[in-house]
Amino acid sequence: MIKQPGQYSKLMSNHFLKVGLVLSALLAGMAIASCAQPESNGPGTDGSAAYFNGTTYILSEHELQVILPVNGSRVNLTLFGEAENMTLLDDVGNNISFNSSYQFRRGDHIYRLAFEEPVRGTLVYSLSRQGQQFVLPIRHVGPVRIILPPGYSTGIRSLGIARPEPDIFQDADSGSILTWNNTTQIPYIEVNYYRKSAPLALMIVMAILAATGLVLMVQYYIHIKKLRAQQMEMEKEEI
Repeated sequence: MIKQPGQYSKLMSNHFLKVGLVLSALLAGMAIASCAQPESNGPGTDGSAAYFNGTTYILSEHELQVILPVNGSRVNLTLFGEAENMTLLDDVGNNISFNSSYQFRRGDHIYRLAFEEPVRGTLVYSLSRQGQQFVLPIRHVGPVRIILPPGYSTGIRSLGIARPEPDIFQDADSGSILTWNNTTQIPYIEVNYYRKSAPLALMIVMAILAATGLVLMVQYYIHIKKLRAQQMEMEKEEI
């Protein structure tokens, strides 16, 4: 059966309307799916500073604070930046004096610290940084914990994720906590993070795009319907 021009236009307009509805639904579904927050999979989501037998990196907007457990009479560090405010504390929080030497070689900042007697405690220092990406070369194998700035999170692929995936993720009020228990086979850790309000903003943008696409398709359908009516009127006049 041969379709008349009016019938063909009607079929095409219905087809484009259906496609528009499907695309709008897909965009809305993608917005909802992409904004699903990662679930915490570890205890202590209140952000309490429990003892951690590994190196902790606390991120802020322009600074990185490092907390390194110490048990001995010396520490050797190879860092990607120049350390500031280096402090040695014993297990009860007393400040311990130490001797240190510094060397810059092939892009690395090398520190050698020596203590008068064996110390069990923590070494705390700061490094300058900026941006919402943190890349940590693993030069000393051991557990690693990264605490994001307050109000930030990670885990949504379209906004930012951690590579490799952490063993434990804790969504704490003081800052999301990511923990890797074994870094033996990890050359580096990369964390891209975002404000916790970003998923909602993304969902709103995707919803606006979906609504805009739907409106355009409806307008196209109305325009085709008017053209079809004009064509049918012209065909009647010719008859």
